Amino acid sequence: MTNSLVANGCIIKGEVKNSIIFRQVEIDEDTEINNSIIMQRGKINKNALLNNVILDKEVTVEEGTTLVGGEEQPFVVAKRTSI
Repeated sequence: MTNSLVANGCIIKGEVKNSIIFRQVEIDEDTEINNSIIMQRGKINKNALLNNVILDKEVTVEEGTTLVGGEEQPFVVAKRTSI
């Protein structure tokens, strides 16, 4: 983790940079998260790449998924979505 804010109850096995991670988020191994916000009870599976992304509550990111948004317009995912 580099330059990130992480709440309690998180399980982080991947790499997180310049991001905010809310409570009870699970980030699997070989996952990279940059410049993103992951709200509570999110689940990011193996080999995912998230850059400039905002995930609302209880979002699941499937294995091998790549989500990239722009600096001025991040990629936003609605709550309780599986992507």
